[in-house]
Amino acid sequence: MTAPLGPLLSRGWKPSAYQAAVALSGMSAALGLGREGLILHRLGASAANDTLQFALSVTYTIALLGEPLRLGALNLLQRRLGVSLWTVIATGIVLAAALMTLLYGAGGAGMPRSWLVAAGFAGAANLIFAWVLPRAQRSGPFLPVHFVTVMPNIFMVAALLLPARSDEAFAARVIGLFLLAPLLQLVGLALLRRFGDHPPLASAPTAAAGLRPIAWHTAGAAGGQAAQLLMRTALLAAPVGTLTAFSMTLRVTESLRAIFVDSYIASRVRGWAAGERATSPLIDGRRLTAGALGAVAGAGLLIAVFWTGSGRWISPTSAMLVIGAYLVLALRVRYQSLNTSAQPMGLVKRIAALEIAAAAGVGVLSMVPGAPLATLPWLVYVAKPAAGLQLVSSRIEGGPSLAPEA
Repeated sequence: MTAPLGPLLSRGWKPSAYQAAVALSGMSAALGLGREGLILHRLGASAANDTLQFALSVTYTIALLGEPLRLGALNLLQRRLGVSLWTVIATGIVLAAALMTLLYGAGGAGMPRSWLVAAGFAGAANLIFAWVLPRAQRSGPFLPVHFVTVMPNIFMVAALLLPARSDEAFAARVIGLFLLAPLLQLVGLALLRRFGDHPPLASAPTAAAGLRPIAWHTAGAAGGQAAQLLMRTALLAAPVGTLTAFSMTLRVTESLRAIFVDSYIASRVRGWAAGERATSPLIDGRRLTAGALGAVAGAGLLIAVFWTGSGRWISPTSAMLVIGAYLVLALRVRYQSLNTSAQPMGLVKRIAALEIAAAAGVGVLSMVPGAPLATLPWLVYVAKPAAGLQLVSSRIEGGPSLAPEA
């Protein structure tokens, strides 16, 4: 036991870039949970907190379009981006954020207009950050870039510890911080550009060629947005505190994603861009067979339908997030690795169809009298990623290899 330990102690332990990134993400996630605890301590599971969470849902739902922008940016990592493509992307971000803000405004009775506008701007800023981040991960200094992606919770917690004269002022500060965070991140990435590598890139695609994969990614994300809008509206109409509990649980699972999965993806972007598409089987879910995926989805459905407990925090709606957490994260890793510097259009179209089908299912179920509320998040967070993992596995096993974009 001492023989291997001696050389290690003499050399000193040097963490890998991924381990350091996990540590940074873990610190950010802990502060993020502290942020949620401060909000809950001040507002509780109240109607005021439900209103705040509904306002933050505007930012969250708009930011879902960040996934197609990120995937599109990954597709084009080996190409320059022309002015025409940038113009179309910027215009699309403004229009999408405005439309989603108006849709939420129509259903958010009692929400201050200033909250709605700030939440909409925050969503748009998050989309711009999602579009520029992959290139920073591809060529920038890895750990500083990663720090920029996880640093917002540091100043958020500090700001929420300051006294507020009223609950409304406290809630308004929360929304303002969600707007400030992506703006500071964009400034941070701009400052880091001068310290990164600048590898030679192929010529810029036309706007039409660059938008083709993004359009399909966006079609899928639009389905995800519709599912969120329908699901969160239904949860808002549920007993007081239901939406708050769901939103808090979702942020916990997304914190785990940020710690382990997003850090893993960030550490692999350079290799994926160079054509090295290997991923860890512990992270990407390859060990889950079709039977195992079906069993998890079936067990989740049984819980969603037959669990009639009235607990506010441990509820069937929140349980769906926990049951499907690993499936969501595994699909994220595998799908993004396939999209880096390549355009697997057949798979992209199938994933888009899956997102739209899930949204349609949420819409139908939300209108069925007596349908268990937990079946809505079951569709989104358990059934959908289970089916997506099966689609990705079929592509890997039966499809042609993906050639890096020239």
